[in-house]
Amino acid sequence: SPGPPRDTDVLVLKSKRISYPVHFPAYTIEKGELRVKSVREQAAKKTGADARHIKLFFRGKNMKDDSNSCRAEGLRHNSEIMCVVGDAVPESMSSSDSEGEEASADGGDAPKRKRNRNKNKKKKSKKPAASQNDSSRTESPRPAPTPATPMDKLNAVNSTLQALLPQCVQFLANPPAEQAKKDFEHKRLSETVLAQVLLKLDAVDTEGDPDARARRKELVREAQNVLNSLDEKIKS
Repeated sequence: SPGPPRDTDVLVLKSKRISYPVHFPAYTIEKGELRVKSVREQAAKKTGADARHIKLFFRGKNMKDDSNSCRAEGLRHNSEIMCVVGDAVPESMSSSDSEGEEASADGGDAPKRKRNRNKNKKKKSKKPAASQNDSSRTESPRPAPTPATPMDKLNAVNSTLQALLPQCVQFLANPPAEQAKKDFEHKRLSETVLAQVLLKLDAVDTEGDPDARARRKELVREAQNVLNSLDEKIKS
């Protein structure tokens, strides 16, 4: 249902921790008339960047196709879109687009990492794995259950953030002396925090739970502080 009458459709673009509300003719999202291209053009105006260098993410999914309608991408009035300028987008996110929204929101590129890990394990220990299977067929590895509540999802993202912190602290305390290595490490850590923490937090629906909303705000602030510290270090 269209809800109460309104003059415009609003989408909130988030770029570099700033929110830009952008307005479009009322109900054009719902009618399938508003295209991704129009949103990208508005993002270019707001950020002052070339539209070709802007990537738009909704719930962790890269909206690549300008001709798609915003409705087909799942957008609604007041939806929040993550806007990234330039090549600050991790490749891992682009490659998980085909897995669909849910895969990106819940796991992103985690399944890929697991596959790679398993490949290494197979190479190293083919024989023990075979003998284990004989003794414990019932315990075949199962994928981790998807966190159920908003708080569970937020705690899962927090675990990722806490696992990344030691690497970030190490970089801040003792960055590589060589500028190229320093830039590479800064980019790697920043992109990982963006993809694995901020975009995942953006995708968590707090379902109206005030505690979950407060927790998400707190985690977003913590992740943003890490990004700010990394940026300060690269400038120094």
